[in-house]
Amino acid sequence: MTYKKKYIIDQGLFKWAFYLCMTFTVPAFWAGCTSSENKLTTIKIEDPVRKYFPIVQGQKQNILVKIFNTGDNPLRIYDVYPSCGCTIAKHPEKIIPVGGFGIIEMEYNSNKNIGYAGVYTTIKTNTKEGTQSFFFEINVVPDPLYTKDYEELYNADKDNNNSLIKEMVDGKTNQQGYTVDTSKMRKF
Repeated sequence: MTYKKKYIIDQGLFKWAFYLCMTFTVPAFWAGCTSSENKLTTIKIEDPVRKYFPIVQGQKQNILVKIFNTGDNPLRIYDVYPSCGCTIAKHPEKIIPVGGFGIIEMEYNSNKNIGYAGVYTTIKTNTKEGTQSFFFEINVVPDPLYTKDYEELYNADKDNNNSLIKEMVDGKTNQQGYTVDTSKMRKF
């Protein structure tokens, strides 16, 4: 077999292999890019507006928000943003299947509040709107026997958490907005 014939045969085999590769890999690649995870869906929030019974200052209120996937595609909750720093939220990391539900766990801490508190929570999802809202309100009443001032609440929270809250709030001693020049100090 001459070099020219071998080259034509090798070139033909290469074209055939390339054609087969493109026939099977490109559609598989596009199928992966257009997965149903990126498609939009619809949701329903169980009781999206709630009014909780009053609690005593310093207590915590646990809130469970059930989110139903009512659409035709899987639901993804990207993030949850409470409007107040007194509320922390955990959302499901897994995708919620069609017809299924997920639970957002929230905890409201009433340490720094007295009276009416209303908290809006924005839920970022893969829906047409992009975000949905959840709202709860609660009244925080002072302890009938004793009302703690802010410093007492601060110290109690610091003792319970065993954290460096004071340092985070006030800064380190050398970062409190002043300096001391020891050469000009008077002796008493």
